[in-house]
Amino acid sequence: MSQRLFTPTFIGLAVANFCNAMIFYLLVPTMAGYAADEFGASPAVGGALASIFFVGGLSARLLSGWLVDRLGSRSLARVAAVGYLITTAAYLVAPGLAAMFVVRLLNGVGFGLLGSALTTGVMMTIPPQRRSEGSGWFGVGLSISIGVGPFLALTLARGPGGMRAVFLTALASAALAVVLVTVFGKGLPGRVGQASGKSGKGSRGLLDRRAMGLGVVMLLGGVSNSIVVAFLDPATRGTGLAAAASVFFLVYAAVVLVWRPVGGLVQDRAGERTVLGPCLVALAVALAMIAVAGNAALLLAAAVVFGIGWGTMTTGGQAAAVSRVPHDRTGNAIATFYFMLDLGTGVGPIVLGLLIAPWGYPTVFWVGAALALVALPVYLSDERAARSASGD
Repeated sequence: MSQRLFTPTFIGLAVANFCNAMIFYLLVPTMAGYAADEFGASPAVGGALASIFFVGGLSARLLSGWLVDRLGSRSLARVAAVGYLITTAAYLVAPGLAAMFVVRLLNGVGFGLLGSALTTGVMMTIPPQRRSEGSGWFGVGLSISIGVGPFLALTLARGPGGMRAVFLTALASAALAVVLVTVFGKGLPGRVGQASGKSGKGSRGLLDRRAMGLGVVMLLGGVSNSIVVAFLDPATRGTGLAAAASVFFLVYAAVVLVWRPVGGLVQDRAGERTVLGPCLVALAVALAMIAVAGNAALLLAAAVVFGIGWGTMTTGGQAAAVSRVPHDRTGNAIATFYFMLDLGTGVGPIVLGLLIAPWGYPTVFWVGAALALVALPVYLSDERAARSASGD
């Protein structure tokens, strides 16, 4: 198999994946405020409008492996990209709050299906010896969207164009994704027949149990990550840390842009334990630093550690999940990985948000640090089991 990584297909679809993520990060930070301003919705209803996207995304993740098996990642990516474009355009014409809930739900389905189809297809085309490195480079666009998306969304929403400008920017991203998938999606695999005798007992179903150990790790890590995403801004608002918090994710994105491909290269050369174990420790350290941050320097240092830890864990863990299953189950491994990650990301703020009133924000960040440490022995046990199953 060719060891070439940066093919036109890889680069074009990595940009499409960036467009997919940009729509998410443009709309999630602005929907609650939009619901209040446009429809007079309460904060609870506005939060539900922002979060129902996750319901659609989780449903899509659950079905994506099954759909890849039956349609192939090439066909699924094309259908999902068009559906994502249509549902993104619908934000501009939704007549009321109820209709907007439907649009958000279906838009989440498009996001989950397109992301899963692109990731599965690209992971199936990356040379196995460069899987972690390739995963890291493919995920660079996601890191950029995390830093740029919310910043751009809030800037546009506060400008003369308001939310219409945000919706049009999201629509442009969706249209570009359709073009890229149409042009470069030809390099994605079609339907992959089940490899006889390789899938083994217990591999049936929408998810794959062999990737579930890493899925639990990502569930716990996703909760820790969601605490930072959801609560960093309100925790620092009105304090001396507000200015640093406003650039926290830009620093995070810059670190990941540099570090994620390096981590992937090391993982390919030295093994996943060398990278993923320390990443979980770094995630815990970053949450602890945020919990005790009393100045901007410490908070931005936490952004650096957060980028090294969580920024590498997502793509490195994805590569590890794929390595645990036969080639024909790649779609199910990706579905398992992202279903658990999205579940943790969606549930985390809801559950841990209940701790804020009685105990305050620092306690919530400490809980996030503890969950990252709990994930470490879970990962080490799963990695040992995977090595044993492979005969290493």
